[in-house]
Amino acid sequence: MPEQEGEFRLVMPFVIVKSQGGPYDDAAFAAGMTCGQFWTELQQLSVHGATPRPRYVRPEHIPQLDLIAMHFNYTIKAGDTDEASGYQRIDFGPQYDGP
Repeated sequence: MPEQEGEFRLVMPFVIVKSQGGPYDDAAFAAGMTCGQFWTELQQLSVHGATPRPRYVRPEHIPQLDLIAMHFNYTIKAGDTDEASGYQRIDFGPQYDGP
């Protein structure tokens, strides 16, 4: 499939998804990989008390990403949606250390 403007390709293809003859739903697998990467990043940043940089994500992932952020004591603020890509900006609040 040729690349369309604004589209990117994976460095390593997902070969176990349905579109490649595998058993797993493509969108669910990609969402899981996104959330897993997010988990790992926040886990590492939280050890150092660092605040993640803003980024654009798929809007449908935000509720799960918010739960992951809360697990590591971060807050997420959803921002504007980029019209061209459909991705939505999220900004992070600092870790909450409690009272």
